[in-house]
Amino acid sequence: MIFYEKINYLSKKIFFLVLITLIEIYFILVIVLSLFSSNKKELNCIQSEKIYITSNGIHLDIIIPYNSLSDKLKENLQISDRLKYISFGWGDKEFYFNTPTWSDLTFSTTFKALFLKSESAMHVTFYSSIYTNWKKINLCKIQIEDLNLYIENSFKKDYNDKFVKINVSGYSSNDFFYEANGSFSFYRTCNVWVNEALKNSNIKTSIWSPFVYGILYHIEE
Repeated sequence: MIFYEKINYLSKKIFFLVLITLIEIYFILVIVLSLFSSNKKELNCIQSEKIYITSNGIHLDIIIPYNSLSDKLKENLQISDRLKYISFGWGDKEFYFNTPTWSDLTFSTTFKALFLKSESAMHVTFYSSIYTNWKKINLCKIQIEDLNLYIENSFKKDYNDKFVKINVSGYSSNDFFYEANGSFSFYRTCNVWVNEALKNSNIKTSIWSPFVYGILYHIEE
């Protein structure tokens, strides 16, 4: 009996040691890969376009001026030209719906989002003017085209190749949710989606950054 109790104790101790080690490795990788930038190619073009990145401290969104949006995005989102700026975010569907504010955050919602396979959603917000806390990025025409395509491909589409709007209330009267491709996890967070969008558009950013800080670090350099 005592022997089995010792085995049980040692097993639990080993489990927690392994868990702590994995967590430490995860955060070491976060720091290293966030600080090192992706290999941006030199583009011989005029940076006539601009986008913005906005952060609430935990989550990043990409903001594109209306005139720089692709026709497909304008058509599917039915955007009026009165709305000058359109914000795009990607994330876990349940997290979006059940956590309108950080005071609503629960352990179960966080655990499911990080470790269980779940559906994702695109969050689209319309703005009529620029906010002072937005971070501006200048880029070329080819880069904005690549960014538009990346965002288009993040939306799940129906049989008619149309975006699938989710029938839920947004956080305000000017934001909406759509079905999205991919699944949220501890290695592919909402900020990794933004980071991949920037890398795909040949914009300097982190190699990998599940948190906001790595991406903002390279924007502000």
